[in-house]
Amino acid sequence: MTHVTLTLLNHHFDVPCTEEDRPILIQAATLLEDKLDQVPHLKGENKVLMVALNLCYDYIRLRQDTLNYSNHLEEQLEALMNAVVQQDTTQADGTVTTVNSN
Repeated sequence: MTHVTLTLLNHHFDVPCTEEDRPILIQAATLLEDKLDQVPHLKGENKVLMVALNLCYDYIRLRQDTLNYSNHLEEQLEALMNAVVQQDTTQADGTVTTVNSN
């Protein structure tokens, strides 16, 4: 276990983390700093709460978009699978034509 020291709004935080999580934690702190800089008209707790609200909104929106995209891909996959099944047709002489994707 390692630690990373982050400075946010002139406060220092010593955060324990794994080596694997360290760059992501630094990236998260950088994103937070950028978001805090985007609301210079707010101060203190109001600034932090507004940024937290915006980040939560972005997270929920991204989660919904990801779920919608996943559902869309699932529908497309099902349609393709149905199309492949439809291509397995019986010919007039009783033989079956099968389409292989390999």
